[in-house]
Amino acid sequence: MKKTLFTFLVMFIIISLTAGCSTQEDLPEGKAEGNLAAEEVSPEERKRVDLYAAVLKAAFNAENGGDGFIAVKMDTLIVLSDRGKEEVLKELSGLAENVYNYEDVKNDKTKFEYDLEGRMVRTVDGALLWLDVEEYNGNKAIISGVSWFGNLGAVFPKYEARFKNGVWELKLISMAVS
Repeated sequence: MKKTLFTFLVMFIIISLTAGCSTQEDLPEGKAEGNLAAEEVSPEERKRVDLYAAVLKAAFNAENGGDGFIAVKMDTLIVLSDRGKEEVLKELSGLAENVYNYEDVKNDKTKFEYDLEGRMVRTVDGALLWLDVEEYNGNKAIISGVSWFGNLGAVFPKYEARFKNGVWELKLISMAVS
């Protein structure tokens, strides 16, 4: 009797634990883990994606080291989901032949040149882009973009951005050049 009761109790616990679990087949279509293409960004996140893309494009267009590639420091794209960050990369794809997450290519010697101590000194036909968000309130932002292509080649434009009629308008506040 004790064996039967124990077996029943173990089976009940296993069934209870697995009842709340789901497999990829149980998920709604397009929501399988890792399937970023089907995920949508919220309207608020879309505003940030558009802002970040506009600032990075403006910095790249101000000066760059060539259009062979763009590498983006993704950790500077704050308050974005992984899908939102991928959307920013997609928005930049018209500027260069290839657009990458910097972490994926930072050690690629065909893209970056290093000194004898292993420090990155310049890009090879490309640019490294990142952001510095000083202020963001939904419809206004103070934000800097960086287009770095060498220790002696970089631009640091700082913008006041305003969201009007569904688009971000950038007003250049200052420009530092290296």
